[in-house]
Amino acid sequence: MAQNPAIIEVAENPEEIKKKIKALPLKEKLKAVALNYYLQQKKKLDIELEKEMKKLQIQFDEKAAKIYKASNEIIEGTRLLTEEELKDVDFYLEGEEATQKNQALTAEPINGYWFKALKNSDIIAQEIKDRDDPILKSLTKIEYEPQEKSDNFSLNFYFAPNDYFKNSVLKKKFILKDGENPVKSEGTIIEWNDGKNVTRKLIKKKQLEKKSGIVKTISQEVDAESFFIFFKPINLEDKEQIEKWVQENKLDKYAERMDIDYDIARMIIDEIIPYSLEYYLGVKINDAFDDIEEVDAESSKGSDDEEENK
Repeated sequence: MAQNPAIIEVAENPEEIKKKIKALPLKEKLKAVALNYYLQQKKKLDIELEKEMKKLQIQFDEKAAKIYKASNEIIEGTRLLTEEELKDVDFYLEGEEATQKNQALTAEPINGYWFKALKNSDIIAQEIKDRDDPILKSLTKIEYEPQEKSDNFSLNFYFAPNDYFKNSVLKKKFILKDGENPVKSEGTIIEWNDGKNVTRKLIKKKQLEKKSGIVKTISQEVDAESFFIFFKPINLEDKEQIEKWVQENKLDKYAERMDIDYDIARMIIDEIIPYSLEYYLGVKINDAFDDIEEVDAESSKGSDDEEENK
């Protein structure tokens, strides 16, 4: 869990506070010293709050992990449903379904569950291209893997056998600085089958030979937009690599790509995994980030109207 930046700021400026208080006139200095007494108490409370929040987060994560495990068993079809899980089923049954219920209770996976959930997320759907669809339909599980005693984390994507690559698991790891800023990411090298790499495409270009004057058509392989670019590693702490990107005017491109990848990861961790059914059913019309933007837009509109009415 990322540390509260306000707590970091308060903890790092005691010498500056001391210097400023010393420079005050005597009457103000005495009051400032007294106020600093309470400031120190507040700082201790902040530290205590941070510790308690971490403890609470650990407890929450442990309880949530049990929920995700049970949910994944249902999605993957590794066991039959229990009576407890189906205690409200009669509310949803229609017509003859009540008599057909027992025959329908089979341990089978929900085909394309995670594909539908991802596609129904406005943020992630932007990164999924048509060529990605058949691969993501073979996605069977997404697993969040936090790193102990660190804010670093990984996402594991499990796939059924497919025609595109040999891997059964694709992993993406994020290394954070100050608990919240991604500076490095590591991804599984995808073992693509021949001609199935959706992150690359062939383009045809016409080329004029100066000596003969003949125009030839040549094929060239270039990068293609794809969700699976997410698994490519980026290192914003590698000085040699950064210098190379600066020379090639590509630093902004890779920094932006890191932000996009991190936003995708957080969306999956904070929304898709815990609320997957809502995304699978398509009842989450807007992502959380979109809701914030809409509120801001409405607030801005209200302010503009007030200005016009003045």
